Amino acid sequence: MVINMEIQFLGTAAAEGIPALWCDCERCRKSRKVGGRALRTRSQALIDGTLLIDFPADTYAHILQNGIDLLNVTDCIVTHTHSDHLYPTDIAMLKKGFSHVSEGFHLTFHGSAKVGERVSPQIAGQLEKEGTCSFHEVKAFEPFAAGKYTITPLTAIHDPNAGPLFYQISDGEKTMIYGHDTHFFHDDVWAYWEKTHPHFDLVSLDCTNACLPLNYVGHMGLAENVQVKEKMLELGLADDKTIFICNHFSHNGTHAAYDDFVPIAAKEGFGVSYDGMKVTF
Repeated sequence: MVINMEIQFLGTAAAEGIPALWCDCERCRKSRKVGGRALRTRSQALIDGTLLIDFPADTYAHILQNGIDLLNVTDCIVTHTHSDHLYPTDIAMLKKGFSHVSEGFHLTFHGSAKVGERVSPQIAGQLEKEGTCSFHEVKAFEPFAAGKYTITPLTAIHDPNAGPLFYQISDGEKTMIYGHDTHFFHDDVWAYWEKTHPHFDLVSLDCTNACLPLNYVGHMGLAENVQVKEKMLELGLADDKTIFICNHFSHNGTHAAYDDFVPIAAKEGFGVSYDGMKVTF
């Protein structure tokens, strides 16, 4: 029997969203006019309805827009502490009086020590006493179990003060990469993969810059995504059946408006995420 995984991209933008709040750039004007898939909220994803990736302020909007019951979510892995990926204040909404949860419900947040510094104060006290929420510190290259998944944190090249990691996620049959927010992968990551020989069925890559040439460290654009794909194919980490997806877009990236970018990415063998998109693999 073939066992499939499903990822749903709940939010697919960088910190500003698309369109950005006060922006009158060409990409934002076009996205407002077109609507639909061109409208992007801050990045978040959901695996098989039970494993959440990141916890931005847009989480509440995401569950309403997509009919998600957070009581089905047992674990949340957090990439880093930047506010478009982590809004810890809303963890307090899990307390009795704000929410009514079934007996035995428990949500575990997983992330780096820096993530723990932001999340743990929200859990300490009432939530800790109620036993409904906890934090688990993770470290790069040390796999851990979360539900039915084996998750391997990997070194991200991003703001070091934010404790950045990206994640390799496997259910024992299928394996995926959620590669945000990071520059072209660190040499240590490639060395780890050469040693462990994983095969990726889906690879989601940071494409903040879209077609804009990269002149800083911390994110990627389509050119870097193509380099990652080529190296993965060269090392046998992926093949012609692997699904490659560009995700996490900024309105500052050229050709970043959804309809503009889709045909450009398709020429390189990439799909393009949009808010609410589901991919089964």
